[in-house]
Amino acid sequence: MKKVAFAIAVVAIVVVAGLSLLGMSNQTTAIENNISHSASSFKEMTTDTYLSHYNKIKEELAVKGIHTLPFQLELDKQTNYYRFYYPKQENAANEKAIWVSVMLNGDQKTIDGIMYEGVPDVHTVKAMIQATGLTWTPELDQFIAVTNVAQTPKEMVVSDVKVTIEGTSTQIKVMVDPVKLEAPKKL
Repeated sequence: MKKVAFAIAVVAIVVVAGLSLLGMSNQTTAIENNISHSASSFKEMTTDTYLSHYNKIKEELAVKGIHTLPFQLELDKQTNYYRFYYPKQENAANEKAIWVSVMLNGDQKTIDGIMYEGVPDVHTVKAMIQATGLTWTPELDQFIAVTNVAQTPKEMVVSDVKVTIEGTSTQIKVMVDPVKLEAPKKL
């Protein structure tokens, strides 16, 4: 009788352990799928979705006391370009002006690229990049930190998102573009 009870207990433990491992595996796979899906979805991301992601990140940073620029989609009537942020005063040529432009696909909803130009604001640049769905990495942190000395363009591709940075400690340009086509393979 004791052997039967012991065998049942062992079988129960093995079944419970197997189910918990399977459950953990499913959770991990779901998290990985969510991360890769969100990063690759920048190719089809609309301005509404992007702004939703950006504003969520902005709110999380605000709770920590970190300020980022407020983004909203507007048409700059002087240039006829779509912007997430731009100086609205008369003297837009100010040295401290920041422009965040957005290029749209033919449907006028899907993002084709985003460009930050102006005084370095690391928190806004990070939030701008993270809003594409990328998971932030130490490599991206280091890449952004090198910005102050990158007078020649530096480029990094992560999860189908290309980030290009160039500038000085007083003026930078950051471009974020979805990678749409794979490079041709050599024959």
